[in-house]
Amino acid sequence: MGQSIFDSSWFIILFAVVLVLLIGCGILYAVRFKKKNKWESSGIENAVVGIFGLIISFTFLQAGNAHRERYVYIHRQANNIDMLYQQSKEMPDSFYRQTKLFLLAFLSNQITYKQQSNDQEFLSNATEIIDSYWVHLRYYKKQNANLNNVNQLNKISECLDQIKSSFVLNAYSYNERTPSLVMFLLVIMSLLIGFLVGFMNAIKSEIHYLVPLIYFVMITLTMMVITDLNNPFTGSIKPTYHHLKVTYEYIKNN
Repeated sequence: MGQSIFDSSWFIILFAVVLVLLIGCGILYAVRFKKKNKWESSGIENAVVGIFGLIISFTFLQAGNAHRERYVYIHRQANNIDMLYQQSKEMPDSFYRQTKLFLLAFLSNQITYKQQSNDQEFLSNATEIIDSYWVHLRYYKKQNANLNNVNQLNKISECLDQIKSSFVLNAYSYNERTPSLVMFLLVIMSLLIGFLVGFMNAIKSEIHYLVPLIYFVMITLTMMVITDLNNPFTGSIKPTYHHLKVTYEYIKNN
């Protein structure tokens, strides 16, 4: 998946610089304006800021939900992996050992996600590991057709289905983003409101710099958090694989 400008590591720096410039332009324009004209408030400024607040809330909600979903998929995987492992303990030793090796390889691939060169490599490795175990599972079912084993193997198959489903959903959720048009709208409105804040705080008899400063810090941090939630690859807010690591250590040592 190609990166958009909002995924770039320098986006926040560029945004902060442009925001400062527009706030400064608003202040300079107000200084020039009040020398020749008298400003009268139209009363619609609060409505404009209110619409801006709604857009921020919507974007925060969408990015936060996507971040939370990644955690759900990770916890679901770990729970189903643990269930599959416990089910395999009731099978013959050869099948149990094969299952243990499969789960350790699968978990290792997940935990080392960030160390792999690209998404395709990660997905290919995981698919190969799962398919290999599926082949082993199908073969074992054919060779052991007694009722007790079949019931146990069906439970293992269900767990494996859930593991694969959660894994796929989690893997592809890393490429999901808030629509670029929504992000573009948020950026443009942030910059325009920045100009308005600079203008409104300089149009009075005395120029007030505190409000523009607070706005700059608040909006810059807000954009940084939204982009971090939106992009788990370059952002500082990443879903932790702690649950999968704990599961890996448990299987490895038991």
